[in-house]
Amino acid sequence: MNIDTLIKSLPWYGLREALEYGISEAETLGKDLLGLTLDNGDGLILYINPYNANIYQIFMMSKAKYNLRLIGNFTRFDGNTFFIYEIDNPSELINTFGANVRVEYVEVIKDVLEDFLHQAMDR
Repeated sequence: MNIDTLIKSLPWYGLREALEYGISEAETLGKDLLGLTLDNGDGLILYINPYNANIYQIFMMSKAKYNLRLIGNFTRFDGNTFFIYEIDNPSELINTFGANVRVEYVEVIKDVLEDFLHQAMDR
């Protein structure tokens, strides 16, 4: 899926700007995981090719349990545990969060979470 398809599928405020900035940063750093923090505290993680703006996989990271495909639990250094779900279709995100969502923050995923996600994708 390309970035434009995701933007058309999710009418969330700030999504386009976050993706444009995040992809540019990922390209500069040579990274392939992009994190978006939503206004409800949950997050999206996109496994991307920053050089052609393609999305290979979408994950959701949350402290809450959802009826979605769980790929693993990630515990941060501060002891907070998050559930990580694989999203097969952007419509799952609309069904889970609705259309009135705001993207608050974007960052390139690195370090321990990056390693964890790459290992999970390799399984």
